Amino acid sequence: MRPWEYNPELTKERLIRVAQLIERGRNDAVDRHEPSIGGDSWTRGVCAYSFAKHQIMQAAGTPGFEWLSAIKEGMRFQFGIGKVPMRFWRGDLAEPSVGIAAATPMEQFLLDLEPGIPTAGVLFRIGISTDDEGAMLEACFAALRNGAAETIWPIPLADADPLVVVLDDTRPEGRELPPPIIGERSEDDTQEGASEQRFDREQHKPA
Repeated sequence: MRPWEYNPELTKERLIRVAQLIERGRNDAVDRHEPSIGGDSWTRGVCAYSFAKHQIMQAAGTPGFEWLSAIKEGMRFQFGIGKVPMRFWRGDLAEPSVGIAAATPMEQFLLDLEPGIPTAGVLFRIGISTDDEGAMLEACFAALRNGAAETIWPIPLADADPLVVVLDDTRPEGRELPPPIIGERSEDDTQEGASEQRFDREQHKPA
């Protein structure tokens, strides 16, 4: 089955966009990898996962990504395409790890609400494979059932348009202040200033 046959929210375009966000985050990690100061494959992998999460969270809800949401942060990061919860991982696409094949509490809740339908018990994931340097080689949509991949659909990144994320950088409007009054001080102003100086000196007298 193709992704949109499982759920119409899982369109080709949306899956491509999410895969591009993951790739951007991973590329950032690869570019910043510094073996000379102790960076290794583990630190690179941690950064790649964290940076990819950041890309998804930054894009969620922005123009063009209104359908994307960040559901759960942390090491078991979960995002949503429309109302479909998903996760991503790096590894063997045909044999997902036990952790990635386990339903999150939200997924379990949704599965319990859908007994008897063809997609009941199916979890949706994006799996990626990488080269020795950590750069992404391939991204696939994976539908997992009973801990195994029922469907693996390659996400066609080669034909995708460039990724554009428009972040909202609007700022609250400033308050307009009246222009300063320039001129000679009046006698009242001079007396008021002198009174303030006397008060200040009295406040700072040693006890």
